[in-house]
Amino acid sequence: MAGPLPPAVGGMASVIGALSASSLAQKVDLQLFQTGKTTPEGRTVWQGARTRLQVIQDFWCLLSRQPRPLVHIHTCSGFTYFLDGIFLTIARQRGAPTVLHIHGARFDTFLDGLGLVQRTVARWLARQARAVVVLSDDWRIRLNSRLPGARLHVVANGVPSVGARLVKAAGATPQFLFLGNLGRRKGVHVLLAAAALAKNDWVVDLAGGEEESGFTEWTRGEIKRLGLAGRLRLLGPVVGDAKTKLLQSADGFVLPSLAEGLPMALLEAMAARLPVVVTAVGAMPEVVHDGDQGYLIPPEDAPALADALDRLSANPQARQQMGESAYRTCEQAYGVERMVDALLKVYSQLPTGVTR
Repeated sequence: MAGPLPPAVGGMASVIGALSASSLAQKVDLQLFQTGKTTPEGRTVWQGARTRLQVIQDFWCLLSRQPRPLVHIHTCSGFTYFLDGIFLTIARQRGAPTVLHIHGARFDTFLDGLGLVQRTVARWLARQARAVVVLSDDWRIRLNSRLPGARLHVVANGVPSVGARLVKAAGATPQFLFLGNLGRRKGVHVLLAAAALAKNDWVVDLAGGEEESGFTEWTRGEIKRLGLAGRLRLLGPVVGDAKTKLLQSADGFVLPSLAEGLPMALLEAMAARLPVVVTAVGAMPEVVHDGDQGYLIPPEDAPALADALDRLSANPQARQQMGESAYRTCEQAYGVERMVDALLKVYSQLPTGVTR
């Protein structure tokens, strides 16, 4: 299994981390391979190529020592997709069946923005994989026409249980958690505007790195300019036990994204029994129903976001009920072992034996 490995920050690393800690490691001979950094700073052509040369050589040597392994490659949009295509091509040349696992909130717009030659190469790469995994039915529909000939399979992300929530003192200020790399796509600018409109007392902890270079400093400047230092707190990247503690201590989760796939952060929040406030983009409307697991709002709608957070902050009973509903939904449909079962079904259709 190749991709950005933990402790890297981001959805792909979270997926790989969850799978490596699941029963998959007992059901297949699982080896993890670090393909390198996938943040924007690593996506320029020359920098990305330099950092990958040694990795590509290591990948070739690894496959040379293996008797026709199944290769599962996690990828996303941008130049990363074409770089990961090198791993895919090497695996095919070595006779290894391949699974291409597509993450990324804007993979459709990435394909739409390619020129004729690049689009032809992108489609060719997808056809080389014996299976292309997408995160939801919505993404299967979006990519079916954009990647003609690709063998598409839907495998929803899955998360392990987070554990018990921490008991908080009555009357404590409600604390919401934003978990994700900071950038415009994640709706951070909308969250800032909503915080300025808020009527009730609540705070949001923003935990994550940067999706856009310099966005943390921009956000810090906006917080100061708008006088929101007591409302929004920047924590930086948080992983492992520190992330678990944040999930256990939060009263709710917020992710006002403009575009998404199926964010691991959302599923992790639901596994932690948190009510969620998210936008109706990507696969999130397939997971969250307005008024049930939380609130589903339009993207780029700061007043709606402020209203949803105000309502949740004022109603502890609703937070508990929605949080329990979110947990049940996650356990029933998005547990990591369900993801393992779905992947094993995909693997079983490929011309190799993968189970022990």
